Amino acid sequence: MTRDQVATALRRLAASQVEDIERAVKDGHKTIALNELADLNRQLKAFAAALKKAPIRA
Repeated sequence: MTRDQVATALRRLAASQVEDIERAVKDGHKTIALNELADLNRQLKAFAAALKKAPIRA
């Protein structure tokens, strides 16, 4: 996976989750927002673990 691919994947992952978090906050759903934040955390940790296994190529 190249640096550009990593950056694109991170942007896509974060954008999707942040959009869900913002929607939940605007609607006053604190629990849903916290769950979405926890989900983002899990996904980022899984992504980081996958990157550790496969070195980044330029």
